[in-house]
Amino acid sequence: MQKQQSGNMFFNILLIIMFVIIGVLIYILAGGPVPRLGRTGGVQSPTNMEIPSTTPGRVISDNTGEFSDGLTNPDFIKTYPLDEFGAGVSERAVFDVDINSDGRIDRITRTRNENGTDHFYYEYKIELNQNGEYVDITPDGFRTTEGAECSLQKLQFVFRPEFRVIKISRDWSETWTTPTMARRTVYTMYNDGLTASAPTDLKVICNVVDLF
Repeated sequence: MQKQQSGNMFFNILLIIMFVIIGVLIYILAGGPVPRLGRTGGVQSPTNMEIPSTTPGRVISDNTGEFSDGLTNPDFIKTYPLDEFGAGVSERAVFDVDINSDGRIDRITRTRNENGTDHFYYEYKIELNQNGEYVDITPDGFRTTEGAECSLQKLQFVFRPEFRVIKISRDWSETWTTPTMARRTVYTMYNDGLTASAPTDLKVICNVVDLF
């Protein structure tokens, strides 16, 4: 009798294990969550996840391989006619996004300025929504410096895991294509303002875009 009971218990345990295995297989085949692989071949983590294109703030170049400033899908955009010399504001785009995670929609404005040559530039304005009033918190010099072959200053907006702006710039010397030391400055939110880190030397280069 004891042997029969032991045999029945073993048989029941075996059935339970089989049901668990079958359940797991059905779950996987039905589309259960599977770890996504990042670009480096490991499991995708918050530091290497690609931010969806519907959200401003991609920290990589866009799908064309061109540099992206991290601002995508503007909520408002308008183009303007240039003067007879091809100079003036050519485009203004507004991006509505909660910068400081307070539940209120803030505003980033990007303006493209032309001067009739290849040396156009983008100017940025950052405004916090404080009880319905937009307050300008833009640091000085928040603009690009664009050359025909080399950019001397670029900015990139990052929104995850927290808002920050990366600026990489270098000094002009002799010609637009003469390489100089590039420096990286990171702006982060602090007390409803943007605080700059100490500039960090990167390398001597012509086009600062190559350092993002």
